[in-house]
Amino acid sequence: MVADPNRHHMTVEEYLELDRNSPDAKYEYIDGIAYNIRDPQALAGGTLAHARVALNLAMLCDRFLADRSCQVFMSDVRVQLSAARYVYPDLTISCETIDWQADTIYHPRVIVEVLPPSTKAYDRGKKFAYYQQLASLQDYVLVSTQRQAIEVYSREHSAWHYQLYQSGESAYLQSLDLSLALADVYARVPIEDGWE
Repeated sequence: MVADPNRHHMTVEEYLELDRNSPDAKYEYIDGIAYNIRDPQALAGGTLAHARVALNLAMLCDRFLADRSCQVFMSDVRVQLSAARYVYPDLTISCETIDWQADTIYHPRVIVEVLPPSTKAYDRGKKFAYYQQLASLQDYVLVSTQRQAIEVYSREHSAWHYQLYQSGESAYLQSLDLSLALADVYARVPIEDGWE
């Protein structure tokens, strides 16, 4: 991530004003610093595989949740992690109707990050540590763009359980009782099924 060179530390109010009034930029906010996630030097996704996987996941989840009181949001929706942290996950699912009336999600049940090589260590490490602090979060999903693989971390009480799903399998999101066939997640995605 690249911090905005014109502003160093800022308040949450300053960050929200910057983010809401920047139509060509999106800023994540971590402990007083705003990071432009659309900056070419900080580009997290940007590949056809990344875009297609995210779209496939959104469509699959939205179709499954059509008759339930949950909503699927793509990467243009901000999620508040704490009073000093705001991020833009690739996919967020909230089942709290109060979240659907503002421009920020406060109670995500599921967060999905589609992993480009440039941010996979951050998404697995520090960002996951931030996400674990969300009491509402039940499933954290990491989706590879280099092979057919989905990693799911599911919360059970205060512990997180890990499961890796690979080509030919279906990933299971416990909090939604949802199975996602990897063949559907990776449909029309031009990647080879080799190890990273």
